[in-house]
Amino acid sequence: MAPLTRNPELAKKIEQMRLSIAPIVHIETGIAPPEFPSTMLELFLLSEEQLDRMANYYSQITPNHLTFQYPQTMDWSRPFLNKPRDGEQVEDGCGFSDYERLRTKMRMFANFIGMKGAETPRWEYERTVEILRNRIEKQMEEEERSVPRKLYSGPSASS
Repeated sequence: MAPLTRNPELAKKIEQMRLSIAPIVHIETGIAPPEFPSTMLELFLLSEEQLDRMANYYSQITPNHLTFQYPQTMDWSRPFLNKPRDGEQVEDGCGFSDYERLRTKMRMFANFIGMKGAETPRWEYERTVEILRNRIEKQMEEEERSVPRKLYSGPSASS
């Protein structure tokens, strides 16, 4: 039995994943990066490292004179998109998980190449606000621990 008859929704999704993607070329060289996905399926199979390399190829990680020459930007400079360095620990709730970071980068890349429906979803805004709140709370806790407390015991008994 063909997938279309067994599961029409799956067959439709597979057909959508076969859609071709026109490559975005580098503003100066006119060449697309070798990792540029040729289909929707390839787009959804990109790793974070591949997305980072393409963002760098299109001058989207460190802004320079080429960054804003493209119709869209990726804005890879946001601190939540930084992958922790080897051995570096991100405190609980103070950064995107690996999965959230990958989803966000994939969405931003899709927006960069002009795909419809790649707008920032509500969960991403809410998660960003949650991370900011957690970072502020952690910073306030650290400051409270590092600053000696001044105690006021009231007026002296001799007055």
